[in-house]
Amino acid sequence: MKSSVTASRLAKMDMTGMGLSVACAIHCLATPILLSALPLLGLEFLGNEAFESGMIVGIAILAGFTFINGYRMHGRKAHFALGALGLAVFLIVRPMASVTLEPFATLLGGSAFVLGHFLNWKWSKPCEDC
Repeated sequence: MKSSVTASRLAKMDMTGMGLSVACAIHCLATPILLSALPLLGLEFLGNEAFESGMIVGIAILAGFTFINGYRMHGRKAHFALGALGLAVFLIVRPMASVTLEPFATLLGGSAFVLGHFLNWKWSKPCEDC
């Protein structure tokens, strides 16, 4: 099954996915600390649940698209497990975690997505020795 996306375009999308995942983790870790300063800066929307949900949806859609197209190129499935782990952490574990454990859940979920994108990017690169 051939992918309809070129390797270079898929690599760019994986890099974007890694960046979004890191940005999401930073956002989730920094928001509680900066919550009192956000209204003064006009950035109170960053502390909103809808914003967080939108970030998670965006990350999941991008990961799904790149992971499926990457699978069509390289035929490996491990990045799907990492994406599923990250999504499960963001949707199930993080909302149920205590305030002290939420940052660790955020780091775990974000790291799973970043690693999944990294593996997909690595496996999708054209083979120069072939």
